[in-house]
Amino acid sequence: MISLGQVKKYSIIAFGDSAILLEGLTYIFRYAEKVNRPCVINVSLGTNGGPHDGSSLVEQGIDALVTEKPGRAVVLAAGNAYDDGIHCQGTLQQGAAVDIPWVIPQMGKTHCELEIWYDGADEFEVELLDPNESSVATVALNNVARLYETDEQAAIVLTHRVKERFGREPLNQIGVFIEKELGGIWTLRLHGKKVVHGDYHAWIERQDGNQSSFPLDNQDSTCTLGSLSCGKESIVVGSYHAGRPDAPISYFSSAGPTRDGREKPEISAPGHDVLAAWSRTGTKVVRKMGTSMAAPAVTGAIAAMLSYAASQGVTLTSTEIRNILIQSARPNPAQVTPWDPRYGYGMVNLQAMLEAVDKLAIAHLGKIANIENPVGGNPSQN
Repeated sequence: MISLGQVKKYSIIAFGDSAILLEGLTYIFRYAEKVNRPCVINVSLGTNGGPHDGSSLVEQGIDALVTEKPGRAVVLAAGNAYDDGIHCQGTLQQGAAVDIPWVIPQMGKTHCELEIWYDGADEFEVELLDPNESSVATVALNNVARLYETDEQAAIVLTHRVKERFGREPLNQIGVFIEKELGGIWTLRLHGKKVVHGDYHAWIERQDGNQSSFPLDNQDSTCTLGSLSCGKESIVVGSYHAGRPDAPISYFSSAGPTRDGREKPEISAPGHDVLAAWSRTGTKVVRKMGTSMAAPAVTGAIAAMLSYAASQGVTLTSTEIRNILIQSARPNPAQVTPWDPRYGYGMVNLQAMLEAVDKLAIAHLGKIANIENPVGGNPSQN
């Protein structure tokens, strides 16, 4: 027996809205400023939800922090969701309907979450069908349904709300939460009530073990970057296998672009079968893989570049750091365009990054010489 809870306006905290990460980044940057040092921070964590356009509060906060002062950068892992089947997209027509099947494992370890994002000028209606293909709820914009509710606990929560954008164009967000005991193929049926654009994207949240997914013919591996990896000023890193001569991209390394079409990740680095220190012992190492291993390699390269730049009297802005990283990258033979959705602009190249700093240092000295010896003036006397 299915009972709908009270349908009302409902507000949830979107992925990427936590202030804790920003507080940590702010503390580190403030300390670096206090001791007069440039600073780059690695963030090797990620989830799948969110609008994927850089508008989450954390991404906006990161952008503000790295542009506040020169000599700052934040590096993020691209994510490991390329082959997990967690993204699909499509276009809904006025008066039409489209089905989005969602495969939930029968023996899941955690609850399952899914988000659908679409343009605020549109208005969809979302209908939920159970594994028997029976309709169990229909939710209009700015409403919520709670299913199988006992003792104020719901096994399914279906939300549909306008996501405020703080001065940007609004998006509408559908969120679905299903407890792990309710395995099977559930279906979200979108109805086009008022359609201007009609485009939608859906992401399934990360589950470590028994990942729920879209069916194979619904999957789209583009736009699989992590929730926080779509900012405008951050540097996002994919993973390749440095142990092979052709340095293939790692099978798991998530792909861009962002939902709004920007070219991320910017760069790739070794993140496949990397030997790392094993924290459970004092002497052993362990093989690890993931973009969380590739991102620290780029973070280290940027740290070395910032240190070298400081020794040469050069201060780099976040834009200059990104430009040097991109322009110095080594293209992989598999790349057919300057930017690849998974390699980015190529593989990190520290030597070329340092050479780029040398050119900036020479240009900086030239400017100083021109100031001290303007055209038509007399050289300074020592």
